[in-house]
Amino acid sequence: MQTFTARPKRSGRQRFLLVLHKYLAVLRVSAANNLAYLSEVFFRAMFLLVFIFVFLQLWTVTYAAKGVHELGGYSINNIIWYVAVTEIIALSLPPLSRQIDQEVRSGQIAYLLGRPCNYVLYRFAQYLGERLVRLAINIPAAAILAWLFVGPPPISLFSVLAWLPALFLALIIDYLIYVAIGLLAFWTEDTTPFFFVVNRLALILGGVLAPLAVLPQPIRGIAEILPFSAVFYDPASTLIHFNVSAFGWALLQQALTLAAAGALLFVFYTFATRRVSINGG
Repeated sequence: MQTFTARPKRSGRQRFLLVLHKYLAVLRVSAANNLAYLSEVFFRAMFLLVFIFVFLQLWTVTYAAKGVHELGGYSINNIIWYVAVTEIIALSLPPLSRQIDQEVRSGQIAYLLGRPCNYVLYRFAQYLGERLVRLAINIPAAAILAWLFVGPPPISLFSVLAWLPALFLALIIDYLIYVAIGLLAFWTEDTTPFFFVVNRLALILGGVLAPLAVLPQPIRGIAEILPFSAVFYDPASTLIHFNVSAFGWALLQQALTLAAAGALLFVFYTFATRRVSINGG
């Protein structure tokens, strides 16, 4: 008589490593796919030259017109490096909401939800792989251009070490916001208007075009409490204008924004998956 031996039960650590390995494999595939189209990524990086040059001219005229060497604690060198950092983040964003929009409208999301993995985490692994490739090109490109235009950056080892976790949190917040926008396709015909509004608000009030420290009140106060500042202003100011207490507040704001964006996405995702089960995709 054939006997069967019970499969040994995996420990929690083993199960976690298996899940981690699965999503890391998705990340590697996503990064490899984007490396196959480096010409497109390099073309996007060329926009950095245009943006940094334009902002250099704009801020040079602004400083000269006001007859000052600093605005909000930022010199011309500081502000150009600041703009370079924010543009690195802004130009590395993949078309995430559009991709999810298309998956929802085509019904492909029903197939993706049936996979043995969490859709949000699967999408995050894909997103992170694509974004890391873009960052790997944008960072040295922006650094070279800013150095040529205004000289070496006003950074230290401490500011770089503080910038890394701030940047990672910013990427997660950005992901949560745009996935939530993409999931709106379950209720709307097209999510492009939502993306357009949020993206433009992020550029204006997130600190992409100028540090929030140079904005007048009450615009500055409003911008500082919006989630966009946690994506752009907090990481850039941490690297270029590092201050221990300001860094602590920035991490707190990012943590609160992350919790709020995560809760919002959870609500959207819960109702969206119910619609999939009702409509069959």
